[in-house]
Amino acid sequence: MDNIPGGDARLVIPQALGEPGKRRFRIVVVVSGLTWILWMEKQQVQALGLAMEQILEYIPVREPEWTVEGDVIDEDTDLQFRVGRIEMGFDSNDQVVVIAAHDIQQEEMDASPNLRFRMTLPMARAFAEETADLMNKGRPICPMCGMPKEDEHVCPEQNGHLPYDLDDPFVELT
Repeated sequence: MDNIPGGDARLVIPQALGEPGKRRFRIVVVVSGLTWILWMEKQQVQALGLAMEQILEYIPVREPEWTVEGDVIDEDTDLQFRVGRIEMGFDSNDQVVVIAAHDIQQEEMDASPNLRFRMTLPMARAFAEETADLMNKGRPICPMCGMPKEDEHVCPEQNGHLPYDLDDPFVELT
C-alpha cells in the first residue's frame, strides 16, 4: 500500500461519545495491531455508512479472505486526526472496500491520505448497520423540516416559526 500507513483492517467501529445533541463522532480502526482514531462530523460518519450500504446492495457477500480476531483497542493512541476528506472505493479483485482518510489540516487536494485501509464485505456490512443504529440513537429528527427535535421544537413547516431575534442583521423581515 505504498508508503501510506494502513493495510487490512482487523476492526472498524463507528462511535459517538457524549449525550445526544452534544456528541462527538469517530471511527476506531485497528490495522496491523495499531489503533487509529478518525474524528469526524456526524454527517461524514452517516454518509460513509450509507455509501457502504449502497455498495453492498449490488455485491454478493462471500466469506472474507482473512479472519478477524479480537484485537485490542488502544484508547490512548497518538494515531488520531480529524478527517477532512474521506474516499471510499471497492476492489473487485479482492472483494474489499477500500477507505482513504485525509487529515483536515492537509490543505492540498492531491496529497496522499493519512490512512488507507481495506475492509472485508462482512466488516463493511457490520459497519453500515452499526452506523445506522448509532444515528438512530441521537435526537429525533422532525419529519417536516429535518431539524433535530428539541423539547420546545417549533417546526417552520407546521405554521410555526423559528425563534428569530429581530435585532439579528441576517434576518430578513417580509
